[in-house]
Amino acid sequence: MTTRRTPLHLALLTAASLAAAWLTFDPHLAHGQHTGGTGTVSIQNETERQLFWSLICTCGCPRETLGTCPCDIAHQRRTALRELLAEGKTVEQAQDVYVSMYGPKSLAVPRNQGASRALWVVPLTAIVAGAGLVFVVLRRWQRRGLAAAAAGPAGTKATTKNDKRDAYDDRLDQELKDLDDE
Repeated sequence: MTTRRTPLHLALLTAASLAAAWLTFDPHLAHGQHTGGTGTVSIQNETERQLFWSLICTCGCPRETLGTCPCDIAHQRRTALRELLAEGKTVEQAQDVYVSMYGPKSLAVPRNQGASRALWVVPLTAIVAGAGLVFVVLRRWQRRGLAAAAAGPAGTKATTKNDKRDAYDDRLDQELKDLDDE
């Protein structure tokens, strides 16, 4: 079976091909791509590891920490943070300086203080509320099942005026029985 190519399909395919070719020859236009840098990240001690892995590189990389981003911008920021540590600043103080320069989105994990507590409390509250809702729904289903079982089998309900059988019902039952016998 062959598929028919419409002009729209051909135009989209051509546009995608041209975009891919353009990004191949001019890679700095691609998101998160940087030229230069060593391609490796040098972490010299545990204090640097703790600091670099707690901060996000804001160069355009897809939320990489300074501990993993190999770009030139991340290298410059690691150097500045090393200077802060050499001046005697603690990891928390160096984080505060970095956050004051690049904003609270530069933290890999938001701090548990002030309005940021909502980032911790809201998901936990939603999980507890969801679990409570599931519990209530399951209990209701269980009660309905027990009530239905106590009422008896499904075929023993009282007939109403809409449940009267007529010749059509009898004929349908006979035809179904005949099909089963075949």
